[in-house]
Amino acid sequence: MLNLQISTAKEQLAKLARYTMRPQERDSAHMKVWQWGQGVALYGLGKTYDALGDTHYLDYMEEWLNSFLPGNPPGKSINTTAPLLGAVKLIKERRTNKYTAVCSEFADWCLHEAPRTVDGAFEHSCTENRYPGEIWADTLFMGCLFLAEWGTLTGERRYIDEAVRQFALHYKFLRDPATGLIVHGYNGNTHSQMGVLWGRGNGWFAAASADMLELVQDSAAASSIAEDFLSHMAGVLSTQDRGGMWHTVMDHPASYPEASCTAAFAYAFLKGNSTGVLAGSHRANAFQAVSALLHRIDAFGRLAEGSGGTCVMPAAADYNAIGYAYSPFTQGLGMMALSGAILYGEEG
Repeated sequence: MLNLQISTAKEQLAKLARYTMRPQERDSAHMKVWQWGQGVALYGLGKTYDALGDTHYLDYMEEWLNSFLPGNPPGKSINTTAPLLGAVKLIKERRTNKYTAVCSEFADWCLHEAPRTVDGAFEHSCTENRYPGEIWADTLFMGCLFLAEWGTLTGERRYIDEAVRQFALHYKFLRDPATGLIVHGYNGNTHSQMGVLWGRGNGWFAAASADMLELVQDSAAASSIAEDFLSHMAGVLSTQDRGGMWHTVMDHPASYPEASCTAAFAYAFLKGNSTGVLAGSHRANAFQAVSALLHRIDAFGRLAEGSGGTCVMPAAADYNAIGYAYSPFTQGLGMMALSGAILYGEEG
């Protein structure tokens, strides 16, 4: 059964990636801007290359980045850092220096110029909108994972140290002590948590933490990252539904099942197991989630039932009112989950 599911995952992963790169006209605009959602898609395509070994995915990533670079880098924010995850992948795989300058420029901006809030946590302000004093769960995947990747690639410890510090700060301020999960945001001006136990926000934390553990596994920081990850994933495990999905508000089972967070959690369980941090018994939960995702990929390669873009909002009903929508970030997380099943599914 496991081998059959992995075989299906390979077929569906290729379909998912193909649609992300060459979508139908109704969705084509999604990959024509430099933003965080496109960064998640590139990251997922990089994982797809790891799982399937087809350099076509790297070709597309290079084509995409070259459509914006060289030239003046896009406006700097935590969110617009995310596409550089794809640049780091190309630097490693193709041994190119083409993207070194822009990666270095963004990494130094994060260290020295990015707006910050309480205790030096990154403020989640964007190029379009400012959120003064606010900490969001999204930041860890969009900016901090890049810092850790860049620090690992260059050997410059300062980038890794800052990423580790940001993971600790975000969990400190966003953590819900009753569940180990995280709320969507924290207001450093009012010293109060914001939003709810939002599925995709928890997914950003879970997936990014799982990859961080691999990046810092030989350092003193590994134990602190692992401790927070284990606490968080215990809360994740307790909220999976019988069909293998997680819901857009994790402690509200009446809210709708949501594909992007389910994909992020599936990846986190599989990657966490592969690094030895999570128990192998959780693989069944991951494959139940993967099975649910496979049933939600349509004939074109679109992963259905992912929620649209979501800001921090007051109540569970507000999150549940956000509709399903096609997005490159849901596609990217879906690619991560299926790649995880292929890369790590037969281990342990």
